[in-house]
Amino acid sequence: MERILSVNNRPDEKMENHRLEGNHVLEVNHLCTSFFTQKGEVKPVNDVSLVVPAGKIVGIVGESGCGKSMTARSVMGLLKYPGKIVSGEILLNGRDITHLPEKDRCRIRGSQISMIFQEPMTSLNPVMKVGKQVEEALRLHEHISKKEADRRMLEIFEAVGIPDAEKRCKAYPHQLSGGLRQRVLIAMAMICSPDLLIADEPTTALDVTVEAQILRLMKELCKDGTSLLVISHNLGVIAQICDYVYVMYAGRIVEQADTITLFDRPMHPYTKGLLHAVSALHRDQEVLDTIPGVVPNLLHLPEGCGFSPRCRECEDRCLKEQPLLTETGPGHKVRCHLCQSAGQGKASSEPMSGGECLKDTLPAENGKTASDSCPMKGEERK
Repeated sequence: MERILSVNNRPDEKMENHRLEGNHVLEVNHLCTSFFTQKGEVKPVNDVSLVVPAGKIVGIVGESGCGKSMTARSVMGLLKYPGKIVSGEILLNGRDITHLPEKDRCRIRGSQISMIFQEPMTSLNPVMKVGKQVEEALRLHEHISKKEADRRMLEIFEAVGIPDAEKRCKAYPHQLSGGLRQRVLIAMAMICSPDLLIADEPTTALDVTVEAQILRLMKELCKDGTSLLVISHNLGVIAQICDYVYVMYAGRIVEQADTITLFDRPMHPYTKGLLHAVSALHRDQEVLDTIPGVVPNLLHLPEGCGFSPRCRECEDRCLKEQPLLTETGPGHKVRCHLCQSAGQGKASSEPMSGGECLKDTLPAENGKTASDSCPMKGEERK
């Protein structure tokens, strides 16, 4: 059973209608990415806009095939033929890097913006020692001596919690556990102190103990000044570390809000479906709720709302018209016709009791459940 943590199990969090104001390390405006294939144009990223403020952790959540990783690759400039950015802009610290030449991209990739890829075993070179792989990024961007690179490499290994760093740096990827390989990737991404770190499924295939350690490490990195964009289908990961969340479906943002608002008062039927599909110990149920159907083929998207074939609340308008992303509250936007109707119609949002889908689940830390450590347990959320 998946380990899910309460959105309230974050004692250092002070969420007050988080609107992501202030300096933005990353701004993505109306980004469209397409793959031009023999069968037609595929649009994995369709009019996506998001921001990552300085010193904050922003999450993107959704099922596999929703466009999360392709959004990250577009930002990193790692699209391969036949993919290309069709329109929109990507601003890194105010600088437009959308169509930056590859030579200039290489200068900022690793130094100003880094990425942790999904599977560490396939992201690391299997025939090169991990220490040398981490040093490579440092020497490429800072042109320092081998001795200085060795010292900095050992420092970052110790900083990310790799025990016996002098020995581990001489190991090959297959000689390390999954958790250590993930830490090596984090060390590689952080060694040049980038302004933005993109983590694509950073805890995939890790056991719950290692997962907790990696999440704790990522929050510590954020405290040191690095902004994070975390991509995951794991709602527990998103709830545990993110300040603000974007929900993606079929290449579009369908809902966005600060973490507590999203988990307490989800409005889009897709977001509600994701939350209700999470197992919770306080529920008396033998079969988990599911969202019927699958993510649509991006070559043959529905005429109207992309979620309409799977939506239990679908109306005639949903089948014919594409809904706009509309603000329904401070920092809370939803792409749904039902939420735009007078009085918000059937899609009106009811509180979910402090994130009922995510609390009272498996033990968190010190043998307590996530809700045991919830500072508002037993109180009505205001």
